[in-house]
Amino acid sequence: MITWAVSDSVVNNRTLVITGYLYGLNTIFLTFRTFGHVMETTRGVGSIQIALFHILEDVATIFWQFIAAILAFSIAITKVYVAEKSYLVKKDNDKNP
Repeated sequence: MITWAVSDSVVNNRTLVITGYLYGLNTIFLTFRTFGHVMETTRGVGSIQIALFHILEDVATIFWQFIAAILAFSIAITKVYVAEKSYLVKKDNDKNP
């Protein structure tokens, strides 16, 4: 609470910004872990928790496949564009000696 009360915006301090990001990520993991432990205390929730983790893994897999598809398409389109651009520049240079 004290850190939150006295915190101020960070100006021109990259290390402090990265530390803030890592602190937020750590908070997310600890919160998720705490809720996981709370869910384990109730009988019958264990199977729901296992299903939840499987769903999250499947969503992560689909997300990474989506990113890979976008990256592959972007690289292919960029290569086609660069090849066409270099061909047109060479063709224009041949016309104007």
